Amino acid sequence: MKWAFRLCAIVVLGFLSFGCSRSDDVAGPSTPPLSQLGLFPTERVALVGEAITLKVTARDLDSADVSGVVPTYSSSNPAVVLIEPGGRIAAKAPGTATVHASAGGQTAETIIHVGAATYDVAALGPPRVLDANYIDLSKIERISRFRSAIGHSYVDGSGETCRSMKHYFQPQQSVDWTEVEVYAPATGTIWLIAPDGAAGYRLMLRPRNLAALEVTIFHVNVDSGIVKDTWVEAGDRIGRHASPFTMSDIATGVGGKSGTLLSYFETMTDAVFEEYRARGVPSREAAMITKAERDGDPVPCVAEQQFTFEGTLPNWVDLH
Repeated sequence: MKWAFRLCAIVVLGFLSFGCSRSDDVAGPSTPPLSQLGLFPTERVALVGEAITLKVTARDLDSADVSGVVPTYSSSNPAVVLIEPGGRIAAKAPGTATVHASAGGQTAETIIHVGAATYDVAALGPPRVLDANYIDLSKIERISRFRSAIGHSYVDGSGETCRSMKHYFQPQQSVDWTEVEVYAPATGTIWLIAPDGAAGYRLMLRPRNLAALEVTIFHVNVDSGIVKDTWVEAGDRIGRHASPFTMSDIATGVGGKSGTLLSYFETMTDAVFEEYRARGVPSREAAMITKAERDGDPVPCVAEQQFTFEGTLPNWVDLH
């Protein structure tokens, strides 16, 4: 340790202090002895190139909260997650690494799953990675088809216009719509929660199995304990549908609306689709309108929002 301290001092005198900015010699004396150190989340998904922020919690020997604790970090796999000078945590390459934190005689860790920032749908085909149903299907009466004229226009960056490139799930009239449960459709990170205009909140999930896929669920009354960066397992309940006056809807896409939107039916696993087949949906394609079909049966919309005509193609798939 003495040798390390002297080397640090020499570096500081040479005006290259970055080499010491996160060392135990600097961080240690400023942190009082702790009884507890924690990181949130304890597991998360990141994209290559992202900076990773972790929330630090700490308690002193009297179990009182301590603010401003800056741990010393290390990575089990620097090729995947690198601790850069100054303590910045950076996702560098696909893989999994554990970030360790130490301060005040205590330690904590977070598992980071890093995925590629892109996915080539044209070359690889739709990614079937969503392995749990996002909603209590027993309470759903019908589902709008991908590229339907239901609701409002919702398109990606491909140049398509005036079509809904997501799915609306209409609950049965006999049930209380606000009691319809909503679940995580895959294991991963809840990486965004934001107010949703009509009712409730909009949640975005980043799946562990394909970090580049954005899954957005609209109009959710979020369960207590579900916050930004919460880690969820496939099938975990994350809330209930928010309102009796609007339907539940879900959108999936690589890169979200600015990338390539896909049908939820293209991204669910075969096991999940079997639940829909049991309710009378004969194929994944039955829940989708192709681009060519929609182009051949255009549906005008106002300001790329509300439809003025629902077209002649069927907009709904009814469930048995």
